[in-house]
Amino acid sequence: MSGEGAAHQRYRPASALLLSGLLILVALTTSTPGSAVVVRSGGEDDGMDLLRRAARIGQETAYEGVQSVSVRSSGDADAGTVTERAEVVHRPGEGTGYASLPAEGGLGEQSLVVGQSPSLLKLNDRLLRALERNYRVTRSGSDTVNGRGATVVEARRGDGTAAGRFWVDDRTSLLMRREAYVTTGEVAHSVRFVTLAVGTETAPLPEASGRSGHWGESLPAPERRRLADGGWELPEHLSWGLRFVGARTKGTGEERVVHLSYSDGLSIVSVFVQRGRLEPESVGTARGMRPVVEGGGTAYVGDSGKYRRIWESGGFVYTVLTDAPPEIVGTAVEALPAPDGSGFWAQVRRGFERLGAGIADVAGR
Repeated sequence: MSGEGAAHQRYRPASALLLSGLLILVALTTSTPGSAVVVRSGGEDDGMDLLRRAARIGQETAYEGVQSVSVRSSGDADAGTVTERAEVVHRPGEGTGYASLPAEGGLGEQSLVVGQSPSLLKLNDRLLRALERNYRVTRSGSDTVNGRGATVVEARRGDGTAAGRFWVDDRTSLLMRREAYVTTGEVAHSVRFVTLAVGTETAPLPEASGRSGHWGESLPAPERRRLADGGWELPEHLSWGLRFVGARTKGTGEERVVHLSYSDGLSIVSVFVQRGRLEPESVGTARGMRPVVEGGGTAYVGDSGKYRRIWESGGFVYTVLTDAPPEIVGTAVEALPAPDGSGFWAQVRRGFERLGAGIADVAGR
């Protein structure tokens, strides 16, 4: 699928397994500040039953169509919106296939819809639990999507503002459209069906795409704990609202990459972790990445319609890819290890920090 040929970053010794063909739905500026803790709005969730039905029907029903994905570029209202399209085919028992469709005029790089981490119009139990925990979920009226009647379900923050909306088809109960909003009310990202055919069994899954969930093998909790004991930072949650929803792994030994997924129920934050050293020259401005110095360390942040953040810390390389609004992703970045400093004095400082931790440990015994 389009995006599979994207330029690869080089790590030493780890390979760049994680940067090809990944879902990126929203772009943010550098060094996004954290925000206040999300507070759930009180009241009854009379919309969760409809979303749970939509999730079940979405698994049980064969369908195919085209989805349109739009993001607010760089989290800046003046930067415009980037829109791409994807062919989607779902076969019960087989999975869901995605393939990017050419942009208008056949120009431009497909960067929002790719095969490794599709998060288009999909719902599952873990996402719904996160949604219910973080927001009040209510039915908020009726609307139409491409001429089809739909019930609108709204996810509200503690202050009563809408954090996201879902449009559920009245005829089939399939999810037809989804939007997430920044705190000021603008759309952060949206996905909707442009065309939809239900009950078709003839079209094959798109060959150019990956199937949902195909990225590597599932990584169960005991194995995550074993890796954590060996120095891997694999947190169970990134903030009060961003909870763990899945983990997969690819490769072995020094080539191993772990993909952690977190969600507030509306957006996905993907964190990729692998051993190695980041070679700055392999990131480079030619690939749309720019260095940002933070606390003596350097992170590389992508621009132009996508948020991609790469840095090195403690012998590991971290990559964050997300469709979350700025106020959500800021808390995610702050929860992960900070970028290493560079040069002699940075190494000395880290040595003293480790020594201090050791002394404190001894003193506490």
